[in-house]
Amino acid sequence: MNKITFEQYKSAIKVKYEEKKSEDVSGILLNPTPAQLRNLCLMIFDNLLSKSDENIFKLFFNVKEEGSLRKSMENSDIARFRPIISFLKGEKDSDNSTRIELAAIIIDFNPRPYNKYLLNVKINEIGYVEVPSLMDKDESGDENLPLDKWIEKGFEPKNIGRFEKRKVVIFTIFLSLFFMGYTVKNIIFPEKECMIWDGNHYEAVECKNEKLIIGEFTSVEVLNENLLSLKKIEVNRNTIFFEKGKPIVWYGKSFDGSYEYFNQPGLHPETGKTLKPISQYIIKKYIHKQ
Repeated sequence: MNKITFEQYKSAIKVKYEEKKSEDVSGILLNPTPAQLRNLCLMIFDNLLSKSDENIFKLFFNVKEEGSLRKSMENSDIARFRPIISFLKGEKDSDNSTRIELAAIIIDFNPRPYNKYLLNVKINEIGYVEVPSLMDKDESGDENLPLDKWIEKGFEPKNIGRFEKRKVVIFTIFLSLFFMGYTVKNIIFPEKECMIWDGNHYEAVECKNEKLIIGEFTSVEVLNENLLSLKKIEVNRNTIFFEKGKPIVWYGKSFDGSYEYFNQPGLHPETGKTLKPISQYIIKKYIHKQ
């Protein structure tokens, strides 16, 4: 068997992206922006990372050994995501392994990373990719894997007994009923898994929201509950900017260069840049002159 190349790994990721893009009801993957990809990475981080994914995040966001990964992500330049978008869309290739692996994480490509892909996928002499043999040995070298291991693989060994087959059938029926119930629940009580910036605050919405379909809102993001309390606020001379010497107002520039103020730290909802804590200098120069 020939060893599968990194180029074939990249091709598999792009194929998965095309599949994921058509399944993504939020529309984010259809035409992702750098800011949306960074917010998606923050969401993935909040949902816990595997050790290998965490290492890729640390490499991509240039996290120092003693540094905070999330803080590095929040402060990162969103421009670093542009090559990833170009790669996924097939506009420009990339040989940067860290970017490729991050792209795999973003679209939840499996198995990943490349070294794990090598262990799980093979390519035969005529160039076709094939999955491991049904009776591949487990780590202990035993070909007779336990029933739960075969279920995890999604296969049924040929030598499985009648009683074991019955257990598989019952287990399959149980899973079908479970997922059927889960689907009905989502239809009757749909979860709000997306959010949009609605003027001065984030609003949680269903990813199939009619407003999103007709294009009333153009910036659709993966739901991040930490950002739902972010609000743009109006400030003046009488605004309380500090409590116990610490800032309680944050600011950032809009696309037109004007200053906008917010009630908590985070990323500017439109530019994607990190909001800064208010300072006496900003208050005197920009607010007292109003």
